[in-house]
Amino acid sequence: MSALEGPHYDLTQDGWEIVASPRHADVVTVTGPMTDAMRAAAEGTLEAVSRPRVVVAVGDCAVGHGVWSGAPYSGLGGGVEMHAEIEIPGCPPTPADIKRGLLQAAKLLDTDAEKGERSDET
Repeated sequence: MSALEGPHYDLTQDGWEIVASPRHADVVTVTGPMTDAMRAAAEGTLEAVSRPRVVVAVGDCAVGHGVWSGAPYSGLGGGVEMHAEIEIPGCPPTPADIKRGLLQAAKLLDTDAEKGERSDET
């Protein structure tokens, strides 16, 4: 994810900005396995993001196919507990793969904004 801010992948050229507050975000990236301890924080973060929004699972652990899938006693099966519209496999995925996934998320957001879809989804 950090490489996407560098000059080679530079997401700002595509109009992206990494923000600190979920209230200013349209896309939420999940980059690891979901655990019991993270569930409440993840749900709170997702609720703070305005609609339409897109959830992107980045990497095998977030998608649910990683080394933590079903293993830890504190885990929820390894994958994203909430619905992820975009899944980017890899351990870790390349910055180019992540950028492609985020650009797909942007297309979803544009389509949803035009149609007014998913604005009342919970």
